[in-house]
Amino acid sequence: MASFDDRERRAAELAAYQALWNLWRCPSRSAPTTENWKTACRMLQTYYTVTKARQDRAACEMRIHYLQVVEPLPQLADFVPPPHYYGVADAQHQLAQVRHQYQLARLRHPVRDQQRRKELETTKALYTAMQLAEARERAAETTRRREWQRSRWPKDVVLDREIYDLDGIAAQVERQNANIASRVAALRQLLRAGLGWLAGDVTIPRGAAHNADVAGRVETALAAIPLPPNIVPAVTVSYSQPRRQLTVEYQLPGADVVPKVKAYRHVKARDTVVATARPAGQVKALYASIIAQLTVLALATAFAVDDTRCFDVVIFDGVIETIDPSTGESQRPCLVSVRADAGGFAALDLSSSDPFVILQRLSARMSPNPTECVPVRSLAQ
Repeated sequence: MASFDDRERRAAELAAYQALWNLWRCPSRSAPTTENWKTACRMLQTYYTVTKARQDRAACEMRIHYLQVVEPLPQLADFVPPPHYYGVADAQHQLAQVRHQYQLARLRHPVRDQQRRKELETTKALYTAMQLAEARERAAETTRRREWQRSRWPKDVVLDREIYDLDGIAAQVERQNANIASRVAALRQLLRAGLGWLAGDVTIPRGAAHNADVAGRVETALAAIPLPPNIVPAVTVSYSQPRRQLTVEYQLPGADVVPKVKAYRHVKARDTVVATARPAGQVKALYASIIAQLTVLALATAFAVDDTRCFDVVIFDGVIETIDPSTGESQRPCLVSVRADAGGFAALDLSSSDPFVILQRLSARMSPNPTECVPVRSLAQ
């Protein structure tokens, strides 16, 4: 009986020994995956600790990178030591230990992975907070720099947002000067641009079932003329059917529509911006040109609308809203007044003639000094 038990014990030991050999020969967790995880653990413990992550955003970013490395699932073969070649007496005990260690590892793995994921989310939140803090600091620094740049300009200058946001005073000066040049060029081309609009594919209210609609159609057309943003005229139109006459009162822009500064200059030695004033004669000439161009353009638009020939004559008064310096009261001096008949106006070459010449041919009354709001007598009176 003892001999049978001996054989049975020896068979069990041999089976355990064989099982250990078979497990030892089996592939355990993939070497690259395991090595990556071990490297990640080493980097997290040595270089990219919680303390360092809180102090430095780059370290925080690297900690996130290594926390994203997932620990491989344990395999039974991971816990098998090399079998002893000199005997199998302890094979059963070793196999039991291997299985016990494996079961413990499988139980602990999800706990460790949950801790890893929790730490990953915490570190991501820390990274986001650090990014937001840095963004706020960059924005504050940008604002401080922009305000310093703004302080180098004359106090009465209002910079457009696109210019305010530029880095460097020199770049701001260059863009501001380009804007001034563009504004002046547009003011000099008011008549040409408006005539091009009239000749183009635009929708102008034409024709009317009743003559009472004439004034409304002309007002709509005059309001639709494309003009620079700082020219927003208020127009009042009246129509007399018995006289076949249209009267237009057109609110002109003030002299401040002309940029008073010719250009800005960056004085590097003082890191300041200084203005070069536009000569008074140039301001006066350009403002008078604006008035003349708007007058001719308004007449051309009114006659273009009247395709049914409801009127033969247009009287145009260009007025301006201003304050009488002696009384402080509001006043509306007339700076230009002209009477044009349809036939005579149609004979004029608007596209190639100087607007002043056109108004002279129409015997227009023009202010001798429009920048000082010197009035003329209205022809509508």
